[in-house]
Amino acid sequence: MIKVAEGIYLLDCLFAGLPGQCGVFLLRGRESALIDCGPSLGVGHVIAGLESAGIARGDIRYILLTHTHMDHAGGASLFLEHYPGAQVLVDEKTSWQLADPARLVRSASRALGDIAPYYGTMSPIPAERMIPLGDGQVLEIGGERSLRALHTPGHSSGHFAFFEEGAGALFCGDALGHLIMDSGHIFPATPAPEFDLELSMASAERLAALAPRLLLFPHFGATGRAAEVFDRFAAQLKLSRSLAEGFRDEEEAPVLLAAALLQEMPPLKEGEERLIPGILKVNAGGVLHHLRKLEKG
Repeated sequence: MIKVAEGIYLLDCLFAGLPGQCGVFLLRGRESALIDCGPSLGVGHVIAGLESAGIARGDIRYILLTHTHMDHAGGASLFLEHYPGAQVLVDEKTSWQLADPARLVRSASRALGDIAPYYGTMSPIPAERMIPLGDGQVLEIGGERSLRALHTPGHSSGHFAFFEEGAGALFCGDALGHLIMDSGHIFPATPAPEFDLELSMASAERLAALAPRLLLFPHFGATGRAAEVFDRFAAQLKLSRSLAEGFRDEEEAPVLLAAALLQEMPPLKEGEERLIPGILKVNAGGVLHHLRKLEKG
């Protein structure tokens, strides 16, 4: 586990067998909570990290999901098996995807293409193990810790971020994209079919108004340079749309746009060449899909 603030830790899922791509946050109070749980293939790594830090099977009370995508929620059923007293908190309107995830798994497999195997699969979660999330809902963790749920659509319709006011810590989910800690680079996460640029911008502005002191990214890490992140996120969203406008009439538009987005990235680390280009192709498809929806009105 990586300590990022007092009582807040980041555990690496070793997504696609690579470090620093996807993580799960642990918030410790009288009752401990996980924020997201990573893909099904990463559950073993996270549980091993928790156990090495002395977290027992009865210690995890809540699993808060920022959204239902498989890299954030795919491992939820496995965590519930391991932590029998835990409950999942998730957007009320999209919780059905966790109760019966077969359609979500099929859709993800088609959309993700070559990188789909890294996302694993998802098993159903019993309704009695889920608690519906509403905008503004406050969850008491204990020890003067609480989390406020904030509906932040744009990346997906049921996306939530979580704000721990005591530490000024904002668990972003994918609302502010991906953080590359070494360089501070931000790139948005814009998958079809739900990505909406205007909603993403509005959600980012809502989060910026909280004046968080610490931003926590499941993809991947933490930064105290919140103002820079918000500026970079907005600039990258606008750049993605601008680049997409130039390719939208091309037959290979997603491939061309993904290549252009890759040019905006810092140099890839060893092993990332089998993951990041695929993610950027998914992002490209989402921006192009959004533009087509706007065209149709």
